[in-house]
Amino acid sequence: MKFLSMSLTDKGLVRKNNEDHILEAPELGLFAIADGMGGELCGEIASETAINALRDFVTENRAVIDAFQMNSSAENKTQVLDMLADALRHANAKVFKEATQRDIDGKMGTTLTALLVIDNTGFMVHAGDSRLYMIRAAEVTQISTDHTLINDYRRQFGDYSGIFDAKFSGVLTKAVGIQEYVEPEKLTFAILPEDKYLLCSDGLYNGLGYDIPDFGDVFKENFEDAAKEKERLKEAMRNLTDIVYKNGAPDNVSMILVSAFSLDEEEVTGTKEFIKKFDTIRSFELFKDLEYRELLAVMAHGEIRTYNKYDVISKNLAADRELFIILDGKVSALKGTKLLKTFRSGDHIGDVAFLSGEMPSYNLFLDKTSSFLVIKKSAFDKIVADDPIIGVKLLTSLATVLARQTNSTTELL
Repeated sequence: MKFLSMSLTDKGLVRKNNEDHILEAPELGLFAIADGMGGELCGEIASETAINALRDFVTENRAVIDAFQMNSSAENKTQVLDMLADALRHANAKVFKEATQRDIDGKMGTTLTALLVIDNTGFMVHAGDSRLYMIRAAEVTQISTDHTLINDYRRQFGDYSGIFDAKFSGVLTKAVGIQEYVEPEKLTFAILPEDKYLLCSDGLYNGLGYDIPDFGDVFKENFEDAAKEKERLKEAMRNLTDIVYKNGAPDNVSMILVSAFSLDEEEVTGTKEFIKKFDTIRSFELFKDLEYRELLAVMAHGEIRTYNKYDVISKNLAADRELFIILDGKVSALKGTKLLKTFRSGDHIGDVAFLSGEMPSYNLFLDKTSSFLVIKKSAFDKIVADDPIIGVKLLTSLATVLARQTNSTTELL
């Protein structure tokens, strides 16, 4: 996978100075945006300090990136994400120390959103309300979470209408440098040819007047060559800044656009198949309550497997408990020669064993060539540790399905 990028940062029409800083380092595959706060020059210092610290830390730990490029194992992927999270924590320590030396600790900080791209894998770490968007197959999705008072409430309790005074709703609940320690939001995801990624400060999305940037027809055509792609990125940035300036540009405006492309025909063709599988997974009941970014996190920890007709999968000899979700196909569960149940697209296999800790005592027989999303229990535990909200949603969905199956059995009896 190859990448092109374009960036812009501007103080806007109202602010006296620009407290945003951006990092565009294609040689590292690293892109980041920081929106400083603290008044006068403190915001500028905070954002610049964070960006420099992030870049220096990743540069010093380039060996972790190199190891992943040589072997994209799950273990190496985790090490890259952990390294990038440590880079954000390092930036936090630098900004906090600077604020302490100025005797303004707790009043000087910055948002920080970083994207690291390595081949066909993306890594994000994030704190604050700057954003990372994914533009894929004409669909624009925010894959970072706004760490604000109102959004934290919404994610935990749902409706927040009438709860908060508007002037407090945007208060940050997480940022770099405000406290001695910060735990970043983390995400890994697959990058596909034709994907676009937008990192931006709140001065852009608030200035647009709506949450999801609309790129119109700018990205409707497939990649042709680098020169034309750069022009498309420039056009997209002009369109966005024109809207912000027509709306008064009351805040600093910063953005980075990253375009992924491939000259490998097989890789490009595989993109359509991936999107098809992703859309199928989104439609399943188990995942219906997950936001787009949450489903990306699940898929990053899962594995797509395809088995041929007449294959036998031994569940009772598996080294790790696994949850099988059928994407397409037909599978029979057999105990010896006895047919226990037949499963089809959308069904889960192994959910009781997955939750109870007991190994299943049956085998799977493939009635036809079938594809599965497979989630190992160890991977599920990591999802829960990284983002408990995703874990709660998945456990609730699994419990609902199991309860429905129990009710059906009771009715039959």
